Amino acid sequence: MGRDVMNKKLDWSAIWKSALSICVFLLPVGIAQVVLVHDKTIDKGSAVNLLLFAAILFLTAVAGFGAARLVDHDLAQHGAAAGALAYVLVQGAGVIHHLIVGESLQSPISFIYLGLLSSTCGMLGAMLERRQRRLSALRHHVESGGNP
Repeated sequence: MGRDVMNKKLDWSAIWKSALSICVFLLPVGIAQVVLVHDKTIDKGSAVNLLLFAAILFLTAVAGFGAARLVDHDLAQHGAAAGALAYVLVQGAGVIHHLIVGESLQSPISFIYLGLLSSTCGMLGAMLERRQRRLSALRHHVESGGNP
């Protein structure tokens, strides 16, 4: 049994589907944040900027939830990978923008930190999916006349 668990691979199609799907919402939020801060419409420490950052983290959690919904094993790993991939796609677009415009990039340490934070949020979303599955199974069991 232990070897079967260790030999399972990540389902990259589920991870890609979830990460690309959430980028439909994640890219506009990221672009809005960059434009508003760059044009000095909002400060980096303003409440609006923090709200946009929270929205980005929430969306990476949704990516993790979506990836976990598409698989039946290793939910946390799939969620973490989906959250990280969504971050990499959006941050990659930001890096390309900075290179085209000729602006300097942030510290690579901040990229690593935010990637890990997005991965953690994706894992949180996957754990919420696992909890939802358990509650649905329990509800189904009770409705079918079984004892909880």
